[in-house]
Amino acid sequence: MKRFLFYFAVTGWTLGLIVHLLSLADFDITDKVPFVWVLHIGIFVVWLPTVLDLKKNEELKAYQQSGMLNRMNPFAFFKIIFRQTPTWLTIIAIGGFFYAIINFMLFMTSQLGVTDIKDGQYILHNHGQLIKTLTEQEYHHFKANEVRGFSGHWLAFYGIAAAVLFPFNRQETNE
Repeated sequence: MKRFLFYFAVTGWTLGLIVHLLSLADFDITDKVPFVWVLHIGIFVVWLPTVLDLKKNEELKAYQQSGMLNRMNPFAFFKIIFRQTPTWLTIIAIGGFFYAIINFMLFMTSQLGVTDIKDGQYILHNHGQLIKTLTEQEYHHFKANEVRGFSGHWLAFYGIAAAVLFPFNRQETNE
């Protein structure tokens, strides 16, 4: 089962990367593939088992019970949860985590409101207050930007899940 979830996470990460790259190219994938938002649900499919797997980790439990100064070192935390993970996958997971933070901050500063179609017009609004009427091109630009904001998180969550669930470690092959 862990192996299946690992491959599920890798698939989610790969699809998230494709969507993210398309959104960076200002392509509104939701216009052609509206079910792309299913990638949100997939995160829960892999994260529940990931969290349960981490709860069984005795070294992580000891780390969490150690002093506050010890827990302030994120590298010690990453070293524990990625102990059996290959370096290349650890780099992808940690890089994706930090990239998601930066991407989210950029998204929040660039997204002025929510896009919608009302009475046949493309609009940008914030809490029901009209900000501006958009052209079709502007509408798709804002939609692509919205997808970019979410897909950055997909990269982080699927990447970390894949790294934690990585099934090809020495313990598994010896058992």
